[in-house]
Amino acid sequence: MQLLNRTRTIAVVGASPRPERHSHTVVSYLHRVGYDVIPVRPDLQPVDGLKSYAQLADIPVQLDLAVIFRRADAVSPFIAEAAAKKVEAVWLPPGVWTPQAEEQAREHDVLLVMGRCIEEEHRHFSKDSGHPARLGVHVSRRHKTYEDNRKDLEEAGYTQAGGGGGKGGGGKRSVLDEKKMVRGRPSPRQGPLKRTR
Repeated sequence: MQLLNRTRTIAVVGASPRPERHSHTVVSYLHRVGYDVIPVRPDLQPVDGLKSYAQLADIPVQLDLAVIFRRADAVSPFIAEAAAKKVEAVWLPPGVWTPQAEEQAREHDVLLVMGRCIEEEHRHFSKDSGHPARLGVHVSRRHKTYEDNRKDLEEAGYTQAGGGGGKGGGGKRSVLDEKKMVRGRPSPRQGPLKRTR
């Protein structure tokens, strides 16, 4: 998601200081992966060691994104606050969306992300989650897959000199094909390699 790639500073409205609450987990995760996270709480309690502000307007830096953990019927005023603060987008976790919130975002020309967990979305799209950042990475992953599989080749009946009979596929050609796959060049008679996950 391009929004998460270009975002640097995130306000989390309604962030809880209690570790068992989901909003606390989100603050902790986003801070750990490198975002500047600013909790917003009227009581000013710190969240995960981070200083809180009473409202978005009090935050002295520019915000890229505001995540709102509030009851659905209390969201609209925060969208107006985010618009006044020139926040690019407002993120509503699952269960927080209302038609009024969507109308408010449209009225203030604020990008609205609805019904998604920001932590899950970041894990899915982040290069740190194990997903390749570009297609070329699949090549090296493919090499590793075949190298790992080589450990079990002797059990399957393959030998360096070929052979293996019916169990391993048999013959010198099978060893040559396997070497080509490790180098990323499949045998012409086998067709293209399929991507594995």
